[in-house]
Amino acid sequence: MKKALFFLLYLLSPILLIAAIYLSNPEYFGAAGLVPMLLGAISFTWLNTQLIISARPKLIESVFGLDRIYRFHSLVPVIAIASVLVHKLMKEEVFGESFKTQLGDAAFIIFIVCSVLGVVFLSEMLVQKSKYLMLLRKLAIKFSIGKYNIQRILHNLTVAAVILVFIHVMLSNSARNVFVKAIFIAYFTVAMGFYLYHKIIMRYFLCKKFVVESVTEESLSMQTITLKPVNGEVFRYRPGQFGFIRIYSEGVSGEEHPFSITSEPSNKETLTMTIKSLGDWTLNVSKIKSGSKALLTGPFGKLSPLLYPSDQEVVLIAGGVGITPMISILRYFENNEKDRKVILFWGVKDQRELIWKDEFVQFGRDMKNFTLIPVMSGEDNYMGEKGYISTELLERVMKSNKFTFDTAQYYICGPGVMQTKIIKGLKVKGIRSKNIHYESFSL
Repeated sequence: MKKALFFLLYLLSPILLIAAIYLSNPEYFGAAGLVPMLLGAISFTWLNTQLIISARPKLIESVFGLDRIYRFHSLVPVIAIASVLVHKLMKEEVFGESFKTQLGDAAFIIFIVCSVLGVVFLSEMLVQKSKYLMLLRKLAIKFSIGKYNIQRILHNLTVAAVILVFIHVMLSNSARNVFVKAIFIAYFTVAMGFYLYHKIIMRYFLCKKFVVESVTEESLSMQTITLKPVNGEVFRYRPGQFGFIRIYSEGVSGEEHPFSITSEPSNKETLTMTIKSLGDWTLNVSKIKSGSKALLTGPFGKLSPLLYPSDQEVVLIAGGVGITPMISILRYFENNEKDRKVILFWGVKDQRELIWKDEFVQFGRDMKNFTLIPVMSGEDNYMGEKGYISTELLERVMKSNKFTFDTAQYYICGPGVMQTKIIKGLKVKGIRSKNIHYESFSL
């Protein structure tokens, strides 16, 4: 119900502006001028709402999950930009006039560039379905456009484009009406308010403040950062959630990155994040010094069993570093639901990537109904499951371990290709969507 309500509000958000513009001059916006006006009003409204979405408002994130919001955030501008293009062409052809300034064209170009990059880098599942988008992503990464900080800079250019669009509409004929002008200003002010709240208030005043207590090497490519709150206790979070962290330490840049929280919520003394060396920033995690200042915003995410109350068996499916939210979930079960029937499928290249070995042995002792199934993709001599996690492997192993395949709750985190195949396979085999929970990020 909440999701439907939010979508309805989003779709109807341009109505007030459309009505005001039309009523300000019904004769001007006759049959020929109605369509370009509608497209322009819709584009202006939806482009402004992009700033609201980018601020990660908790009210919306708690309903949809941040990964789905980001995918929506990367795709909606494409629709808005198409509307802008048609609006521009129709205005010039029907009325024989061009934009009063070059501001609209400049904003249009910026939005095209940023939207393409958004689709290529944030919409993992969509990119996998197109060899052309995959080629574009590889080409961008080759020229360093795929680096996180470059993406963030390009993404923030959309703010400049929204400002240009606002100035453009304020110079338009529609804004000569005082009521229409007031609505333009109101929409823009709300959008910029959300953006500034996110960039300034949240960052400098409302972030949770921590200090780095230690950095522990779990494997050659995985490190765990232990954080201690500066004041009071660790904030409340659910097992399986994540946060955005910014660390100020010599050897690492101070930009913000999202990582899963690997500690267990009842631990109020410290919080941990386990990070794999995959990019420019994560390769330098080992350089972080104890005592360094850290700022964290969160929690975010919907990959937590506490959000989906059920007495059914739990199936955790992790690919590589996708184990990080799962370890928090397992730590929670060990402390709070020892009798819960849980099976973990963990896909890795070889046994060197299996971290927390002693802890998994302890899980087996404390949780009599816990089963661990490592799946090796690059170790031919391994005596257990080999290859990649598939729906067929899940069904076969679950049945042999007396798990109920049809009614279990599935939690999936890992590479986009793995997630897409498993989710599709589960649905083909009749598993209901409400029993499949997943989260994916390419930030």
